[in-house]
Amino acid sequence: MRMSFRFDSRDVKAIQAVVSANRDKSFMRQRVSRNVDGKIPSNTREDYWLIMSMCLLSSQQRSGPRSRISQFLLETPFRLSLNACVEKPDIDSFIQHELENFGGIRFAPKISIQMEANLARLMDGGWDDLEHFADKLIKQRKSPPIPEHYPIEREAARFMQSNFKGFGPKQSRNFWQSCGITRYEFVLDSRVLKWLKNIGFPMPLSPMALGEEDYYCFVSDILRDWCARANVLPCVFDAAIFSSYDLEDWPDDAPVY
Repeated sequence: MRMSFRFDSRDVKAIQAVVSANRDKSFMRQRVSRNVDGKIPSNTREDYWLIMSMCLLSSQQRSGPRSRISQFLLETPFRLSLNACVEKPDIDSFIQHELENFGGIRFAPKISIQMEANLARLMDGGWDDLEHFADKLIKQRKSPPIPEHYPIEREAARFMQSNFKGFGPKQSRNFWQSCGITRYEFVLDSRVLKWLKNIGFPMPLSPMALGEEDYYCFVSDILRDWCARANVLPCVFDAAIFSSYDLEDWPDDAPVY
């Protein structure tokens, strides 16, 4: 069963307006360049690990441009790099120490356990599986965006949920989007639902329910159809929403979004 929504000219203009209002912000410009029409990122395993770390850290607290999470992730060199972690005999303790020593990061014990488990999965055949999906997404990214690309993007997100700790519907999509190789699967959180409520979306929406894959896909499918009517890519739309709630702009050279 699939519910049907009709979008009128006011609905179309609402999406186009938020995109237009935020198109000059660094976050938006980087999203368009990275995911739509710029050079396809050449991600290494170190890059994938950094992005996985970002997903886990940002799922526990807000990560605006000047947040402690962003400062930690943008530090050079990255203190929880793949090379640094694989060299440690006690990865859990190492990660927890680095997070707590940096300061201002919540749930360090929980995140360190998740990262240790995820690294173990990667080392046990997970890299090959992850790169298999990356190759499929890169092939799509090389061609102009078409709505038929979304099923593989959704399949790749579900792979992340099934194989890695701390990856629910949002962060599994955040991972691939931050890699620069998806355009149709949304990264949905309370900010998107707040925007929908503010423009008078005609049904109640629950931030808690976004943790359920079926509900997440239900909302995503509505928004994807809406974006198609507005001729706006989903990855551009959600970047516009996130940008609209950031009080400060992101640095142009930030490697993780």
